[in-house]
Amino acid sequence: MPEAPAPGLPLRIETFQSRSPPSRSRWDLQPLWSCHQADGSLGPALDDPWGARHRPDWAARGLVIWPRGGQWRQLTLDLACPQDWRQLQAPAPVAQARLVLRWWADQVELRVNGQPVHAGDLFDTACRWLLPESWWQGEVLQLELRLRSPLHDDGALIESRLELEPLDPADPAALLAETKAELAQMRAGQPLAGGFHVLGHAHLDLAWLWPVADTWQAAERTFASALDLIERFEHLHFGHSTPALYAWLEQNRPALFARLQQAVAAGRFEPINGPWVETDCVLISGASLLRQFQLGQHDSAARFPGLEHPLAWLPDSFGFAAGLPAVAQSTGVRWFCTHKLFWNATNPFPHRLFRWRSRCGSEVLALMTAPIGTDGDPVAMERYRLAWQGASGVDQALWLPGVGDHGGGPTAEMLEQLQLWQQQPEAAPQHHGSLRAYLAALEPLAPRLPVWRDELYLELHRGCATSRPDQKRHNRTLERLLREADLAQALAGAQGALAEAEPADWRPLLFQQFHDILPGTSIPEVFEQAEPQWRAARRSACRQRDRALHTWLGGGADWWVAQLQPLPARARTLRMPLGAWSHGGIGLPAQAAWAGGQWLQLPALAGVEALPLERTAAGPTAPIPAAVVEAPVWVEGWRCGNGLVSFALGPGGLEQLWDGAGQPQLAGPLAWRRYADRGEFWDAWDIAANYRDHPLAWAWQGEPIWLEQGPLCTSFLWRGRCGASAVRLEGRLLANTPWLELVLSVDWRQRHELLRLEVPLAQPAQRWAADTSGCVLERPAQAVTAREQARWEVPAISWLASVAAGGEGLAVLLDGPQGVSACPEQLGISLLRAPTWPDPGADNGFQRLRLALLPCSSGWSPAQVPQQAVAFREPFWLRPAVAQGRPGRRQAFPPLGEGLLLLGCRPSGEGGAVVLTVQNCSPARRRLELGSAWHLLERLDGLDQPLLRTQASGGDPWLLMPWSLGFWRIRPARD
Repeated sequence: MPEAPAPGLPLRIETFQSRSPPSRSRWDLQPLWSCHQADGSLGPALDDPWGARHRPDWAARGLVIWPRGGQWRQLTLDLACPQDWRQLQAPAPVAQARLVLRWWADQVELRVNGQPVHAGDLFDTACRWLLPESWWQGEVLQLELRLRSPLHDDGALIESRLELEPLDPADPAALLAETKAELAQMRAGQPLAGGFHVLGHAHLDLAWLWPVADTWQAAERTFASALDLIERFEHLHFGHSTPALYAWLEQNRPALFARLQQAVAAGRFEPINGPWVETDCVLISGASLLRQFQLGQHDSAARFPGLEHPLAWLPDSFGFAAGLPAVAQSTGVRWFCTHKLFWNATNPFPHRLFRWRSRCGSEVLALMTAPIGTDGDPVAMERYRLAWQGASGVDQALWLPGVGDHGGGPTAEMLEQLQLWQQQPEAAPQHHGSLRAYLAALEPLAPRLPVWRDELYLELHRGCATSRPDQKRHNRTLERLLREADLAQALAGAQGALAEAEPADWRPLLFQQFHDILPGTSIPEVFEQAEPQWRAARRSACRQRDRALHTWLGGGADWWVAQLQPLPARARTLRMPLGAWSHGGIGLPAQAAWAGGQWLQLPALAGVEALPLERTAAGPTAPIPAAVVEAPVWVEGWRCGNGLVSFALGPGGLEQLWDGAGQPQLAGPLAWRRYADRGEFWDAWDIAANYRDHPLAWAWQGEPIWLEQGPLCTSFLWRGRCGASAVRLEGRLLANTPWLELVLSVDWRQRHELLRLEVPLAQPAQRWAADTSGCVLERPAQAVTAREQARWEVPAISWLASVAAGGEGLAVLLDGPQGVSACPEQLGISLLRAPTWPDPGADNGFQRLRLALLPCSSGWSPAQVPQQAVAFREPFWLRPAVAQGRPGRRQAFPPLGEGLLLLGCRPSGEGGAVVLTVQNCSPARRRLELGSAWHLLERLDGLDQPLLRTQASGGDPWLLMPWSLGFWRIRPARD
């Protein structure tokens, strides 16, 4: 994406400020362009009153401006060589002239004498076109510049000038004197110290304002161009990220990939990889974030075996979860590089070079890189170098010339400009080299670097957790299915029933987690083309999971039901097909469901366990004893409960919620809110900061009504409207379930609106907590510092909880991720948005959102909220048995215990070995207890490499420190 606005300002467009006649080496052309005026006459483009009226800030800086919406602006200029400049050609030429243009337009065409000479767009935003020799001899060049404004913003010709360059780098005509004076003025008399480490770069979004198919073509063009320039410019080094791109290139363009590998071997082309793609880092689960790094590291090591891969290159992702350092370090990554925090809209990020530490103590070295999409402008380079030097104390600054966003990389014009200034003693010296070499020189500074012990929150783009909920729904479903497929194959292989497991393919999921796809910030074609990819990946994962589970379970009575997470034992209630169901000769409690089928309460399943069930469609031929309902649901008037949680309905909807001890949780009815959400530049990315100043009506139709009442399930319905959108709220309380489930169904037809749920708290919160990728966030409820106040909307993966003065609180379980907020008086969840750019119909259509309210009388950690969120989000596996056999329970893993979450279990080689990945989501040390059924082979790191026993926590291979990740290779215990 393009460079960010300055903090607190609208989009900033840099421009050359001078509006003067030709000097010895520069000529500002902005006043000379003509265009058709409103009356049809031809006049100066700067005189068009539209810009001064609608964009006075831009007009004051001398920009040529016209309206947004894809409108074309045609500018013309007859360009003759100034008489004074012609003297530079006699008796022998000493100068060449370049037409320097910079624009903000999504399509640009430059014609000279009717012939096209340059084209650009929103990403290729500048040119330095070399004027022909005939111009020096007196030919008047007829320039025609056609520019089309972006759909989402007004267009601008930012600068246009002629610039002279010496043919002899010694500059005998002093053509560079003005720029050299600027450089000296910027240094304010200080001697020149330090320089640049230059690496060509091309940021390439896998999708954004173009579909994925276009990305492959852009990658091919970018890599071919970089390799050609490497052959032409002997100093050029080029670096590019994204293992997924290299995999595509090797498979589809093998000749080009062979050239690339030769350049890698020569040290001129550098893969700067890390995760499989430049992933979103706040909306994906910890398991997905880990897989991004594991697959990226394994693939990079296999494809480029001569290199170490110790860095994660994520220049453009929209914030970074606090768990990322632990995940990265576990996979051999020592360096984390980004530029995105320069986009903070309120508080500038305080560090350029620092150590980033997770809550568990794992850390990586972090570099705030130079901007992406820069060129060889010596003034811009020096401005950046001085800022870097002042902030970091390091003399050598990294510089990344190259067209970006849609690929491109450095151009010959950029490299020629760099080459010219490399030979000027007044400019900071340049060294062209690899990113690895630059980072290696910084590593000795680590002991004295500041430490950042928090997430890297981006104070911008707060709407990404809410936009395009369909993509989040696809993502969380496929995350679960792939994890279950891995687990099923591990279990089948562990008992020797699966000869050779075909590993679940995580690559389609990881690709769609790219930072402009999953957040919902691309054009509609991206999501239309992603839909069949999501579906095919789900079908494949389901087939693998089901086949392996049937292999593991073998025969059964009629049906198998399985819990595929190692959760504590609890009798669960779920909706199943009609029939008489039993287990071990004991009938299961049943209740007809109003939506079809029936509610059944299953015997308690503990850990990863499967249970055989019998079903007869017409009912048993003889009576069988029936199990007693655990924690049945009761209804008294408009109150309902099950002994674990209870609630009351009224004219205001859900008016109160109580925990099992009768402690009220709400200070008032649940507040369903609707706001106008308009005016932000990055529409799909940003929630308007002032949305609370623009409330809109939400009309409920009458009072809630009971849908069904019974000991296993009681539910209610409440209908309403939000503008043109019909709303249906269903609440459901199940037997022996500690939460109240809420399902909001919306036929969403709004534009530029925000739909939220706000939960008023009976016990004011002192703190709040939420899960994020690979970690748990905890924050004070009352924002005090400027940084806390800027975090008024935070992405959460699956839960959010308040913590009152006595430790008690209320949790909201999410089917998310969602954007959330918290203050002492309430918890808030952003449910739906309706941006119109870059996807005009984003979020519109039928939407179904699930969440649940869970009282936590002793706090979120003792109440095992992370495990409860897993139970809420992840359904049981229920299938008919594929063969008859002796039924019996099958337990693979026991409950893991308080605070421990299973991130993954997958096959590992021969002998039935599996790799188990567990995270401690609590502030206490925990020990993994698997019982006698499993034998420990070795403790591992995140790349399956053995750890020394002394590297394990406290020397105990089963111990997990607070908030940490653990990896083990285990196999079934043999008699």
